[in-house]
Amino acid sequence: LQSEYANEPAVFAEQLWAVSELLDHLGLHTVRTFQRSREEVIKRQQEELLELSTPVVKLWDGVLALPMIGTLDSQRTQVVMESLLQRIVDTGSEIAIIDITGVPTVDTLVAQHLLKTVTAIRLMGADCIISGVRPQIAQTIVHLGLDLQGIVTKASLADALALALRRSGLTVTRTA
Repeated sequence: LQSEYANEPAVFAEQLWAVSELLDHLGLHTVRTFQRSREEVIKRQQEELLELSTPVVKLWDGVLALPMIGTLDSQRTQVVMESLLQRIVDTGSEIAIIDITGVPTVDTLVAQHLLKTVTAIRLMGADCIISGVRPQIAQTIVHLGLDLQGIVTKASLADALALALRRSGLTVTRTA
């Protein structure tokens, strides 16, 4: 540009400005494209972590367990409900145990999510047992005035599994 417009400084400045703007636009486009691809990677990883953090485990024929760890929010609860319901369909399970031992706190929103999940499980023709109800969580649920009538709860996953096996007509005995 300098050699081409050496005798025309105004045109040289105009052309230099146009090239500068073009390079700025290309740089912005590159940065936006990179940022968009990084955001897509982060979103995909978040979704994968969400799926990994809510595994549905087959404990016995007809008995599934969903060990919950961490905070429950609307998005996570939706993923949990979908994966659990799909596993109920895939395995033909009749009993689902939701273990909340790893859930640090239960507030009104968390309890409502659990109730919705239990209702959906029942609509699929399966029974639901909630295990891992610690004394603090029981007190919180009572203080919140939540009605858990008709929902079977157990203090531990072992107690819930024993109940599920009894409901399935199985007995577990110790051998000497």
